[in-house]
Amino acid sequence: MISLFRARVWHYGFLEFLEDGSESKFKEGQEVSLYVDAERRELNSRLHSAGHLLDVCMRNVGLSYLEPTKGYHFPDGPFVEYKGVIPQDQLLLKQKELEAEANALISTGGKVSASILPYDEAAKWCGGDLPSYIAEGSTPRIVKLGDSPGCPCGGTHVTDIANIRSLKVSQIRTKKGFTKVFYNINP
Repeated sequence: MISLFRARVWHYGFLEFLEDGSESKFKEGQEVSLYVDAERRELNSRLHSAGHLLDVCMRNVGLSYLEPTKGYHFPDGPFVEYKGVIPQDQLLLKQKELEAEANALISTGGKVSASILPYDEAAKWCGGDLPSYIAEGSTPRIVKLGDSPGCPCGGTHVTDIANIRSLKVSQIRTKKGFTKVFYNINP
């Protein structure tokens, strides 16, 4: 759990186990220092933002009928999955179009913003409505890439689309009514 108090971010959590099986050396309420691996965080931010950029590109290349369902934005095989399929005879063409569109948007750049918004305002940021899993009356966090419609997301992102640097669509697969778009970025 995270909270903001007196301009400081406080993280609360539970220590579930230690890898060597030993007892925790921490006492309840004890202050500890955590450090973030900046290089890994930057890579994960670029991958996560690249996944959202693919959503934008899908709309831009005529695939807006595909609904994003889930994504995996980590170095060992990032992808975004969509409900619906691309016809088999268009897979290679759409793979090339998506990659070209993504790299054009990366070259142009654009601010990436994240805001916690009242439900109705969040819906406007997202093009008029929110996914059904967002409770009415809630205050979701919305991420926007450039001038494109936003989407609910709690993840870490780059500050500008240009920070993604480049994107390669490595494969598109369709199966059982779903399409998976696999991608990579240059580290």
